[in-house]
Formats: sequence, structure tokens, C-alpha cells
Amino acid sequence: MTPITNISQLNQLMNSTMVYAVVVGFVALLLALLLSNMFPWEGGNDRSYIKRRIAFIVIAIIAVLGFWLYNDLVVMTHIHNMGFQNMFKACNLKCMGINLGVYLVAGVALMFTFRHSKFGSILGKEKK
Repeated sequence: MTPITNISQLNQLMNSTMVYAVVVGFVALLLALLLSNMFPWEGGNDRSYIKRRIAFIVIAIIAVLGFWLYNDLVVMTHIHNMGFQNMFKACNLKCMGINLGVYLVAGVALMFTFRHSKFGSILGKEKK
């Protein structure tokens, strides 16, 4: 990665970081979708939706914190101006919100869309 020395390079870095936040959110959602389908139905008094819900939350935490730590520990070292670093820190916080927002909004929308699937069971038991 090239060192960030001027404002135009910083703006390009911040724009690409926001795009990567959206991509990471969708990749984490895909991982949660695949993982939720790996948990088998338990039959009878089925409580497997709790395992899927925990996995959904853990994947969200790992995706958001991993993205933030990568930007804070790796990308931030290439920015030498302290003012630019502060601007990137603010962008990094926005990207955390973007990442979590994409993951949660798209995830809940998919859960409601596929309500009778394993992924849709994360919302809880259906009332019959």
C-alpha cells in the first residue's frame, strides 16, 4: 500500500473503505446464511434457532470488529499526517455502522423473506 500524503489520496482511501465495508457486510451475511443451514433441525421441542441466532450475532461481532481492527492496525499505519489519521478514524467509525447496517438490514429482510427456512428461524419460533 502506498503512503497517504495528500487529501485526494485520503478521499480515495475513505471511499474505497466504505465500499469494502459494504462488501464485508454482505460476505458476513453469506457466511451466516451458510452456517445457519449447517445446524440441523432438532425435532420435537426444536430449539436449534437459538444456536443459529447466537451464530448470527457472533458473525456480526467478528465482521465488524475484524474490519475495524484491520483498518486501525494496518491501514492507519500508511497515513503519516495526524490530521488525516483523525479523518480516517471518523471514516472507520462510519464504516463500522455501514458494515453492521448492511448485515442487519439485509439479514432481517432475508429472514422475513425466507421465514420457513433455517435462516428464517433465527427470528424465533413461528406461531401456529
